[in-house]
This record gives sequence, structure tokens and C-alpha cells, in this order.
Amino acid sequence: MKMTGGYLPKIAGQPSGTVRAADIPARLVIALHQDGLVFHPAVPDGAKVNAGQIVADREHTGGKLGLPAPAGGTIQFEEDTKGLPVRLVLTVSDHTPPQPGKRFTPGKATPAELRQALAKGGVWQRLWSSANGGIPPLDPATETPACILVNMVMTEPFRADSTSLLQDERKSFLAGLAFLPTMLADAGRLHLATTRPQAAAMEAMISSASLPKPPVIETVPLRYPIEHPQVLSDALRRASGQPSGIIWVLDCQTVVALGACLEDGIPLHSRLLAIGGPGATHPIHIRARIGTPLNSLLNAAETDGSRLALRGGLFQGEPVTETCSVEAHDDALFLLPRTDTREFLGFVTPGFDRRSILPCFASGLTGAADRHVSVSLRGERRPCIACGLCESVCPVGLMPQVLHRYLYSDAIDNVEATGIDRCIGCGLCTYVCPSKIDLTHQFQMARERIHQERAEVAAAEAAQQHREEARQKELALKKNGKR
Repeated sequence: MKMTGGYLPKIAGQPSGTVRAADIPARLVIALHQDGLVFHPAVPDGAKVNAGQIVADREHTGGKLGLPAPAGGTIQFEEDTKGLPVRLVLTVSDHTPPQPGKRFTPGKATPAELRQALAKGGVWQRLWSSANGGIPPLDPATETPACILVNMVMTEPFRADSTSLLQDERKSFLAGLAFLPTMLADAGRLHLATTRPQAAAMEAMISSASLPKPPVIETVPLRYPIEHPQVLSDALRRASGQPSGIIWVLDCQTVVALGACLEDGIPLHSRLLAIGGPGATHPIHIRARIGTPLNSLLNAAETDGSRLALRGGLFQGEPVTETCSVEAHDDALFLLPRTDTREFLGFVTPGFDRRSILPCFASGLTGAADRHVSVSLRGERRPCIACGLCESVCPVGLMPQVLHRYLYSDAIDNVEATGIDRCIGCGLCTYVCPSKIDLTHQFQMARERIHQERAEVAAAEAAQQHREEARQKELALKKNGKR
């Protein structure tokens, strides 16, 4: 499998392969607004719940998606200024994991049964469908994939890697692989994406498990953002020569959760996170219950307050706030040093511990990781110099420098015609830009503006159609009245 563009930065602060377990705090906080989904309370305020019990849910095509309690305790809902619940606080009284529920055997359950179990277990929303660029429907009659692609590669610095995850979760991972073929269409195939150096080890592990329908091993380049589901699905279509058909994509951690949910009856209640980056004192992998405040994990990693913590990796991470807690999608905390120190004669430094997409530092010869990535802008923003670096790394074949010029002249129609909807927001164009232009933010704002304008046009057309229908009905009544 091949990809367009991409880039692999080498950054200091790679987390160690050892996995630590985080202490369970006295209070777990679960946001009811996650990944664009709004969940609603499924239990009354003040209710006592058991670990694994559904505490919030939302309607989805073909059923309901659930949020299971990560521990036992008492629930309280916090509301916004409009009186709507926005998060729940679980005061923990029982630290034990959820007790096993209904269990399934691969090949013995229907696709509908498996989907509903994954929805109740909080796992289904971790799947991605190429049909809608989001969560697939729960009803098998509505959508069945021709291919399911399991991704084992994480290239963004730094996200929890599959090697660390499989140290303790190999059994659940193999169970997940055994269940996935049941959800495929007839003659559908299960694929597993890994790097060439890891392919032999993955083949050996899968072979030893004697799966009834083992996945096809696909090797992918070790370049960001190969882990993005849209990039992966496009790469698989090119490799297979089959441009049509629905593809589902899920990562290694989702397969583990899927296997635990179906084989052992254990709902999703914890996540493995990588805490790393040049601002990390002791980069580690840590497993934490969902709802654990993110700041408490920083304390567990022995970091200090002079670091900027990003929820996610280097490219797409968002700053951690006081209210942030572990959610079902979290797998990384990237730490950047805060520094205002000016470097004396920095322009003559050979750069043995700096990296660039351009061959301008000595690290290109030594292979050293970049230790100087920080929150500092290191200079000022400048006009676009049309160097073409952003175009060379774009994984979906856009020309960011052209889009930038269109946006600068407010030619929004040209921006739309150029295909800005294909932008996946990976952040690479901003990262490599020597003029330090925040192209990612510009394109996000442009997409939102285009979508808003489309919605307004659609609403105006619907209103016009409604008025025309009302006029035609009135004319018909008058005509009938004259008769």
C-alpha cells in the first residue's frame, strides 16, 4: 500500500515500552459531548451505578450508542448555563473493573447481535466508515462493509503504539480479529496494515492463533498521516484496484476493546495513553480509566507546570484544560517546553539536535531527534514564498499554497472548486511551512464557512419550495372553488 505525500518527523521524547497503571481517582468526569456526539443521561441524578452500567446514551441509526460507567459509584450531572447536562461526575466507591456480561463465540452470533453488544459496550463509536466518514450504522441491512481494515501503525509523535498495547492485550486483540469477519459482506476481506519490519512478527502471531479467517497483511509506509482512516482507505483502494465498496477502519486499541467486549463481556472502561515529547521528564505509556482527569496523568508522569500539554499528538493535539479527562478516543498526551530564551548566534548553530524537512541541519547526517520543538514561534510569520513544501507533504494531493492565495483574496468559490473538502486537517502543511503560516486553521475556517453557506442555500431553497407548494395548493383550492 502506498500513500501520497506525508512526512515522518523525528522528535525527542519517545515513550518507553513499559506500561504503567494509573491510580483510579476519587472522581471520574465523563463529557457528554464527545467527537461531535451528544449523549443524554440514562440514569437519574444521584443514582448509584455499577461498573459497566450504561450511564448515558444517544440515538444512532439502527439503535443506541452507550457510555458505560468505568467504575462503580454515585452519579451527578453537571449542567451548562442553559440547564442542559454537559458532563457527569462519578464519585467512585468500587474500583474493580466491570464484571463480565454476555459473551459471544466467533461465528456463532449474528452481525446484528455483535453490533448491538458493541454499541452497549461503548466500542461501536470507535469504528470509521468510508460511506459517511464517521460511525457506521448499527443495522446490518443499512450498511455492510466489503472490507475491514485494522491499522497497527501510529506515526504522529507520540501516540500509544501497538507494540506496547499488545504486551498485555494480545488475547483480546486476537479475539477481536476473530469476530470481525462476521460483520463483513459476503466475499468481504479483513486486512491488517503494518510496517514492513513488523510484518513478519504480525504474520507469526496471527498464524499461531489459528484464526478461521486470518487477515491479509498489508505493509504501509512509516510516514504521517498514514494512520488517518481516509488516507488508509484510499491507499487500500489503490492497492486492491477496487475503487468501490465500503471500507471500515479501526485501530489496534479498538480491536482490543472489541475483543474484550465480545469474548469476555467487558465494556470499554480504560485507555492506553502515551505521554511523551521533548517536554516530558519521563516519557511513558500509561493505562487509565475513562474519566480520569488528564492533569493527574501528567503528575503520574512526573512532569512540571512549565510544559504545554496537548491532548493528542504533535500535529493535531489540543491544549489540555482543567476540565479535560480521559475519553474513549484518547491515546496521547504530547508535552512541549515553554521557553522564551533567545539563542545567541543561533543562525550559525550546525543543528545536531534539530530537524527540518529541508537538509539544513547537521541532524540529517547524525539522525538525531529534534529536542528543540517548543511553544515558541522562533521568529515571525511571513508571507507565502511559494516554496511548494506544503504541496509535497499533503496526503490528499491538495495545493495548500494555492488555497492560501485564494483565501487571501477572499475567492471562496475558487477555494471550494479546488477541493478543500478533501482536506483531512492533518496539520502537515502548517508544520513544514517556512513562513509559519497557520494553513490548517485557515482551511478549517474556510470549510466551516463553505458548509454554513451551503446550509443557508439549502434552507433558502427548501423555504422557496415550501412557498411554491403552498401557492400551488392555494391555486388548486381557488380553482376547485370556482367549479
